[in-house]
Amino acid sequence: MKKILVILFAITTLFSCNNTSSDKSSDSKNSNSETSGSGSTGDFYFDYTIDGKEMHVDAADIMCTYRANNTEKVFSIHAGKEDGTTLLLTIPFDMTKPSATPSGASTDYNMSISQGSASLLNYPEKNYTSNSFNSTYPETTPVINESVIVTSTEAQGEEARIITGTFDTKTYSQNKETDPKQTDHIIKGKFRIKHEFSSINGGKF
Repeated sequence: MKKILVILFAITTLFSCNNTSSDKSSDSKNSNSETSGSGSTGDFYFDYTIDGKEMHVDAADIMCTYRANNTEKVFSIHAGKEDGTTLLLTIPFDMTKPSATPSGASTDYNMSISQGSASLLNYPEKNYTSNSFNSTYPETTPVINESVIVTSTEAQGEEARIITGTFDTKTYSQNKETDPKQTDHIIKGKFRIKHEFSSINGGKF
């Protein structure tokens, strides 16, 4: 009789453990599913194309800086590996609100985008740069009014903001007559990034 009871107890315990393990596995799958879902659950990206060529920038290769004084607020996104192809976006507006930045402006309008709100660095190879505006010869770089658009900016407590946006612009190279690698480029893309505040990158906004 004792042997029967011991066997029954062992079977009951084993069945209970299997159910618990199954429940934990199910919970883990549900948790992972939520984490890899929509942007509101942590889906960040910086994807764009250069003349149709796809580019994807990892979060580790994105650096943001913020500068503010009495006359201007400037947010910059550096997307790309050091010494590799990098896209620099400059947004001279209050980053707590949606905004639309033109591709460039003359120096008497806004110094921060006098060379453009978009700059393509180290493309097609290192040390080649093209900008979306040239304040010295503005007639050669027609302005696109909504070049960089911030569609939403969400506070994450006191430590960070999640910034979502798009961009659609053209960058212009100089010395095109003497160097065939100096060409203009069509750049389009989207981003959703987490900007964590620190004293190094300009602090809270």
